[in-house]
Amino acid sequence: MDGVKRFITILDKVYAKALSDGDFDFVGFMRARSLGPSEMLDLIEACVVRLGEEWSCDSLGFATVAIATSRLQRVLASLSQENRCFEPCARERSMLFIVPRGEMHLFAVNLMEERFRLRGWETSMVIADRLLDLPHLLATSDFRLVCIAWLDCTLKKRVESVLHAIHTSVNRERTCVIAGGPAAAEHSRWLEERGVEKICSNAQIALDTAERLGATRISAQIATGINGSLLEPLRSA
Repeated sequence: MDGVKRFITILDKVYAKALSDGDFDFVGFMRARSLGPSEMLDLIEACVVRLGEEWSCDSLGFATVAIATSRLQRVLASLSQENRCFEPCARERSMLFIVPRGEMHLFAVNLMEERFRLRGWETSMVIADRLLDLPHLLATSDFRLVCIAWLDCTLKKRVESVLHAIHTSVNRERTCVIAGGPAAAEHSRWLEERGVEKICSNAQIALDTAERLGATRISAQIATGINGSLLEPLRSA
């Protein structure tokens, strides 16, 4: 309980400063209170959630929320640079976040990406727009994990295009495919029918799933030496 109270006290301070003080040393403040990298991400995420709640009930205006979010994004960018000291485990822990074109709220995806980096994953993130040759990227890379970040339910058609690219270009014996976000949770069965192995409702489930499925794939490859491709069938909407 003392730990929870301490976290809330620090959260209240950071949140207030995000709303009012662009020059505040957020990282120094959190570090002085002995917060580790993961706890700092928890704190930033809690601030973003609180901003969303206050925006939803009209307690804060758009400009205030936008400025506070921008400050928190700068804090995350600063932490990201510091966390580069965590060495990735090379190809065995490489992953790609795919965001469908049109997603407006990428902060949650950035936070998730940073959590994976802290666990030793080498991460990349792409927006699946018209300028990106996603099938070529998937076919010529060796990602152990692909995560579809889907937040906006209106983007279902664009997500299907992403699924098609995965279906035609990814070796599913080597690469795990998961999805996360509110829209992914709402359409979980639809995604599973199209070969997505796990729909993750939060960061911890995503991390645990990635490491469990990744370890299973690597063990199977070592045991069998199979180099072929087992691609899940893609069904039409």
